[in-house]
Amino acid sequence: MSDAVIYDLGLVDSVTAQSHGRPGERTFKIVARSPRGHATVWMEKEQLYQVGISIKQFVAERPPISTPAPFVTEPAVGRPIEVEFKAGDMSLRHDPASDTFTLAASNVSDDDQAAGVQEGQYREEQAVEVLVNFSRAEADRLADTALEVVASGRKPCPLCGAPIDASEHFCVRRNGHHKQQD
Repeated sequence: MSDAVIYDLGLVDSVTAQSHGRPGERTFKIVARSPRGHATVWMEKEQLYQVGISIKQFVAERPPISTPAPFVTEPAVGRPIEVEFKAGDMSLRHDPASDTFTLAASNVSDDDQAAGVQEGQYREEQAVEVLVNFSRAEADRLADTALEVVASGRKPCPLCGAPIDASEHFCVRRNGHHKQQD
């Protein structure tokens, strides 16, 4: 993604996962704030779930570093960053020297790139990537919050496991003949 505008928030003060809306109609996002500005990355429920699971797995497999090096980024220049977009692709990296995690999110997916969709060709928006850098403690909090937000949706049906809609649920295990109220 060479034509993308890259926003680096540096080491963030806070990064959290949130959802908006009623269960079954929710939208999901990660919000990050730093002295350089803030970023809001909207995403699908599955993407947020994968962020939470990936961080948990990464933290469990790699023990903390006893004396991490300081995290170094390029100095901030220009106006404060204010960016908001829907994620296409996301990746998670870890710097073992500083024990710092980086979540890179872009509004262009690999599918778009494989199809030859580039800024100005089929897309009406500029290709954007944001880099969110955070400590191990922030990573653990983000993972917990992400998994909690994802799990707080509609209750599953005890018989079929499908989400129960806000008004009613026609259970396939009962051939849809018996309405099950929430």
